[in-house]
Amino acid sequence: MLRRMLKKAAMQTLLATCLSLMISAAYAQTDLIVPRAKTPPQLQDYVGRVPADAGFVVRDFRQRTPGDGNPASLATTAYLSYDDTHFYAVFVAKDDPKSVRARIAKREDFDGDDFVILELDTFHDKRRAFSFFVNPYGVQMDSKRTEGLELDKNFDTQWQSDGQLTDDGYVVRIAIPLKSLRFKNADVQTWGVTLGRVIARLSEESFWPHISKQVAGFVPQAAAMQIPERLSAGRNAQVNPFVYLGNSRFLNADVPTSPVWLQENKVQAGLDAKWVIGDASAIDLTIKPDFSEVESDEPQIVVGKRYEVLFPEKRPFFLENAGFFHTPTPLFFSRRIAQPQAGLRITGRQDSWAYGGLLIDDHAAGEDASENAKAKIAMARVQNDLSHDLAVGGLFTDRRLNQGHVRQRDTVAGIDGRFQLDDNWILQAQFARSQTDLDGKKLQGHLGYLEAKHQGKHLEYLAKYSDISQNFASSLAFLPRTDLKQLQQEAMYLWHLDAYPDLQRIGFIGNSTVSRDQANQMQDWSVDLGVLAEGSRDSWLEIFSRHGYEKYAGQEYRKQGWMVNTGTSWFSWLSVMTEFGAIDSINYTPAAGVTNLLGKGRSIDLTLTFKPHPQWRIEEKLLWNDLRNNQSGQSSQSNEATSVYRNLMWRTKLSYQHNRFLGVRLIADYHQLAANPRLSSLESGKQLNTDLQLSYLLSPGTSLIAGYGNRQENLALIGNPAYLQRTADLSLRTGRRAFIKLNYLYQL
Repeated sequence: MLRRMLKKAAMQTLLATCLSLMISAAYAQTDLIVPRAKTPPQLQDYVGRVPADAGFVVRDFRQRTPGDGNPASLATTAYLSYDDTHFYAVFVAKDDPKSVRARIAKREDFDGDDFVILELDTFHDKRRAFSFFVNPYGVQMDSKRTEGLELDKNFDTQWQSDGQLTDDGYVVRIAIPLKSLRFKNADVQTWGVTLGRVIARLSEESFWPHISKQVAGFVPQAAAMQIPERLSAGRNAQVNPFVYLGNSRFLNADVPTSPVWLQENKVQAGLDAKWVIGDASAIDLTIKPDFSEVESDEPQIVVGKRYEVLFPEKRPFFLENAGFFHTPTPLFFSRRIAQPQAGLRITGRQDSWAYGGLLIDDHAAGEDASENAKAKIAMARVQNDLSHDLAVGGLFTDRRLNQGHVRQRDTVAGIDGRFQLDDNWILQAQFARSQTDLDGKKLQGHLGYLEAKHQGKHLEYLAKYSDISQNFASSLAFLPRTDLKQLQQEAMYLWHLDAYPDLQRIGFIGNSTVSRDQANQMQDWSVDLGVLAEGSRDSWLEIFSRHGYEKYAGQEYRKQGWMVNTGTSWFSWLSVMTEFGAIDSINYTPAAGVTNLLGKGRSIDLTLTFKPHPQWRIEEKLLWNDLRNNQSGQSSQSNEATSVYRNLMWRTKLSYQHNRFLGVRLIADYHQLAANPRLSSLESGKQLNTDLQLSYLLSPGTSLIAGYGNRQENLALIGNPAYLQRTADLSLRTGRRAFIKLNYLYQL
């Protein structure tokens, strides 16, 4: 009896071991050797046939979503090769060409399209990767992936792509110059590689090798790829000058009783330069950097917000390699630098070390743009990948402000780390100290951050704890709140419905936030509970209920409400996204003598995108929010719901793309704010901005853009001398601008 039990136990152990080995093999990285291309692959060589020397062949793509590990719904074959100057990838994607979703669009603007993906971990550190995306017409987008951070879509580099629809799908060719990559100086190159495809109408992502959502981390699952010889990017230097010519006329209405018309003829020239050293390090120089004045910020609701709203960076010098300076809590936010004149940056890799530094000035460093305030800024970042599971880094920033007789110096030093505990759990931590020297007075501050993240097939969980002192120096950071001890939790439990093609996942969502000050006094808390459903064609529905508490201006308020978030791209020519709800909100901008009472807040965020033709696109964006006060006591009827404010923003964008490089767009932005002067200190007004822009974008760094803009407001100039008066209509043109901007990238 004992012998049979032992024999049975041994068999069970053997079976378990075999099963474990099979599972490990399924996720093991597949070694491949990429052959040298005899001639550079051409797109037409893969239309309807495959050349004899096509390269290393990759098939058997597996789904990441919706069915984790299932075979891809449609066949995809990729071919990899290289030569002395480029790395090549060709994708042959099978599909019904009438079902393929694709547009002729400008670079990085093919949301909702089908596309293929190439990711290269060129240092094989299982932490970072270059990401390249191409739609069926060859429109390209690139980014950098760093484990633990959001995908850095601001990364831009030089590479070539082509695409063509065929009788049985589409073909895409990618050619990446070695000059555009960074890699080790070694006799044999070992890189990580991931190939992917997205089928928009099926909401399907598939990859080779299988990139499972049950494993925390994307880059560690890449396949190991060898290039069996020494590579060199060769001489790699870039010079990117730009010229901006503009004429503008606008009304300065800072003092309504004495408005002044201002005229400006602006001629600005600047230069960005790059020098790559040893294939792994780069030095960047900027002189009078490009301020990206041709791009306006996307509309966001700021009315009724208690804390600062994030507007992303747009200036090229700060966008490149920005991800390297990111930390779990952003201690460097480049939009804090308002008007730099010159800057120097160095970034690079050496074995397991990554390093970077930045020196730059700011000629508009004061809170008031009219103040004569200048600042000198220095920053350094270093990181060591002790293993692919453990990385430790440090960041130092220094800002020295000179504003008349005022001298202020802010220094911040911090350390951060990331540890992947197992296939499902990732831990992050960050600790920093700051010191502010203001006219001989010293203020100390601290910051702490802990994060635990679980990734699994059914359960996704994220917990974040922040501890920020009131005096922490935030002049270069994006920290909307200090004097804070905050715990945030997000949890989602999902069921995968493989038997239903249009309904893929359903589940529950729970989010909570608890915030205290450094004296451990409760400041606010909120709890969101909801359900979700996700389906094909990028369709989803989320419904939440919210309960919360907030302490503001010495008063305590209980809040509740609901929110709905939904969207779909069911039709190839139309996509809809909307978020709407009603949640109690505080009047943060009361009129003089009015207390901060709690009211009923409502909001709508609606985006409609029409694609009637591969070259035409119409986008409609509506943002609306209001606040109604039920307890004002200012109304003639005490029980009447009284409006505190109504805020409306509407953007219409019409785009025509003649080809991948040449396009024209028309944007109309309308903003209306109606505030009740008895309850709110906000100023009512209407404004309409229209912009017409013609752009030729050959590649990142080489473009010609011409534009004209016009602004109208509901104002009128009355009397002599004139003063401003509000009207009902948009009757006064208060600004106009015409410009031409040219930049050209020279590669030496």
